[in-house]
Amino acid sequence: MDPYDFTIPAGTVFRIPEIRTSLPEACHPRCAELDERAHTFSRPYLVDYFGDEDRADRFLAQGHAHYACLGYPHVLEDRAQAVANSILPATLLDDTFSKPGLQGNLTALKEHHAQWSAVFAGERPPPEADAAYHFVYDSIEACAPYASTAVARRLRDGWQDAADAFLDEAVHRHHNHTTDLAAYAERRVRVHFRTWACALLEFSLGIDLGPLADHPLVRSAQHYAIWHLALANDCYSLVKELSAHEATNTIIELMRHDRLDLQTAVDKVAGLVHRTERDYVRVRDEIRSTFGDRSDVAAYADGLGFFITGNLRIMQSSSRYHGLDHDGSRVLPGPVTITYMPTVHTPRGEFPC
Repeated sequence: MDPYDFTIPAGTVFRIPEIRTSLPEACHPRCAELDERAHTFSRPYLVDYFGDEDRADRFLAQGHAHYACLGYPHVLEDRAQAVANSILPATLLDDTFSKPGLQGNLTALKEHHAQWSAVFAGERPPPEADAAYHFVYDSIEACAPYASTAVARRLRDGWQDAADAFLDEAVHRHHNHTTDLAAYAERRVRVHFRTWACALLEFSLGIDLGPLADHPLVRSAQHYAIWHLALANDCYSLVKELSAHEATNTIIELMRHDRLDLQTAVDKVAGLVHRTERDYVRVRDEIRSTFGDRSDVAAYADGLGFFITGNLRIMQSSSRYHGLDHDGSRVLPGPVTITYMPTVHTPRGEFPC
């Protein structure tokens, strides 16, 4: 089975179960301002990248800049805009690896990866380079004045690790590999920016965990928080990923590797979402107990929980996953019909409005 040709017949209906969380939610008090300024910062790069204003505006309308206010609600004021301006570049980096014309072409993807690596090493892209490289480079540079040397290094390493993971995933798909759930989870948390997102949390709080950034308990809490992001994403993004001929979805992996039917796979992933939140809470509480004298470590451990709640709200409401004209309301549990869902890489003239 070619993973790029993995399909579920149009018209197939499955049910999204209830995805709930017991964790506290928060939102930055200046969220509307931060979102607006992030859009103002991002739009020129997106117009240049997509080649037209319509697709740039549809990308912005997905609402992903809002994740900064939900996932990093306690960011220090001096760097709040730098954090808000970082989310859309990361989203676009993800999209570039599945861009039509690159997807499935390993030679082109490896060259693309090499160009990203130069950006993450601190090389300013040449003027004629793709706007995506400039977008990410400028967002990284905007964080630099506020970051300690170690955190700045972890941020760059995080960008690089995500790009490495995107390339690894492309090779995995190219060779039609499947794997067991544990191995898949380890690879998937890298695709979901584990190292970068967690370094950005340090940055947002103005702390530097130092050697504790690699402590087994901290790494475990990171894993569960980011794995939760991936699992929640997969419950709501399946139709979009099938439309884009992507195969990076736990539901698809379970159907291919474990030979589960669609609804059984969906239900299993929903169950994993809730179990993974419990695992995060268990480790978070252990961190609080172990490092009771470290308020910075406690704030960091709690901050990972806002990744979970913020991501879940974005997944339930974004037009990225529920159609380009979705009104931003939360999608409730219930039936979903597999239908073609164009992505922002598709010019509007190529599909019915």
